[in-house]
Amino acid sequence: MPQERAWERKLVIYGVRTEMNEGKTLSEKALLKLAQAGDREAYGEIVRKYMKSAYYIALAVVHNHQDALDLSQEAFVKAFRNIKKFDTDKAFFPWFYRLMKNLCLDHLKKVRRRVEVPLEESLVSCEDEKNREVKATLWRGIAALPFEQRELIILRYFQQFSYQEIAEITAKPVGTIMSSLYYAKRKLKEILAGHLGFGRENKREN
Repeated sequence: MPQERAWERKLVIYGVRTEMNEGKTLSEKALLKLAQAGDREAYGEIVRKYMKSAYYIALAVVHNHQDALDLSQEAFVKAFRNIKKFDTDKAFFPWFYRLMKNLCLDHLKKVRRRVEVPLEESLVSCEDEKNREVKATLWRGIAALPFEQRELIILRYFQQFSYQEIAEITAKPVGTIMSSLYYAKRKLKEILAGHLGFGRENKREN
């Protein structure tokens, strides 16, 4: 994808090489320990593992392709600068996610008045017309959710994180995550019903 190639070119500027070394099968913990010792190649493998997830999550927050690219890039750079503070006995992505989320939210405070590209235009691929319309409607519904609900929908159903992983990422109890997701899905169904005209039909029947 074009944005991935742009990603990799920009990472080279910061001295982070993302090519995987053939035959190298170090664990994430081992790679992070090397990164803490200043090994940029090891950190590059961490970046390569999470760069797609980071980009798409940032895009779901800021609704702008270039901003999502820049912010996810900035988050990886900031994480590397602070990598010595990271506890390698814990998972990397929850720590990184909170850092990136804060960058995205700070960014939104600065650009609230700027015209944004609709989320569905950024995330809907060029498939047949019917599938494209369905996906566009889905993303319009997701974009209409409050941020906290949109965040959970993205993490659970688009990034495939488990409830436990989402709890670690968001620093919330698993029970809270499950309850919040239930209400997020219910709210999304209501929004989608409105987009698809179900709500109007029901009103006419009543």
